[in-house]
Amino acid sequence: MTHSARFIAATMLLSVALFTDSYAQEVTAIAAIQPSYVNNTFHVKEGNSTKIDPAANPVVTAKFSGLFPTAASQKWTTDADNCWVSFSNNGRNVRASFTLKGELNYIITDCAMEHLPRAFSKAIAKQYASYQLFNAIEITAHGAVAYQAILEDSKGFVTLKYTPGGVEEIQQVKKQ
Repeated sequence: MTHSARFIAATMLLSVALFTDSYAQEVTAIAAIQPSYVNNTFHVKEGNSTKIDPAANPVVTAKFSGLFPTAASQKWTTDADNCWVSFSNNGRNVRASFTLKGELNYIITDCAMEHLPRAFSKAIAKQYASYQLFNAIEITAHGAVAYQAILEDSKGFVTLKYTPGGVEEIQQVKKQ
């Protein structure tokens, strides 16, 4: 991996960790999922997870099918406590986590600028006009929705989060 690719990957991972911690402090409804979100990823070590057939847990698949009837390209992973699925929904990449009892932990959906809330897009256009959208996600958990956007310009990256409380800059990283 080149230095630039490692830098970008590290920045994105750090941003997600910072976003999760900061958001959990502001919205108590999401605080309950933080350990699940932080400790479980879609890149679980092979020794700790098993690829499963979605039909192996009909409770989870029934909940999943109800939430995402048009889901395509499903890839499932499970451990002793949770099931994770990555898939395509209406042309967007999505990742979701469920308990084995079929309860939804969270949904993370990749976003383009047009998928972001209007207030967030306006704030980006006004305060970060020289930046371009590098990556954005929508995070849904326990009825709360938040957005995270990583913007890039020639000098570096800035990570923003958006909640009903407004826009907050949570990280800046300069390019070398």
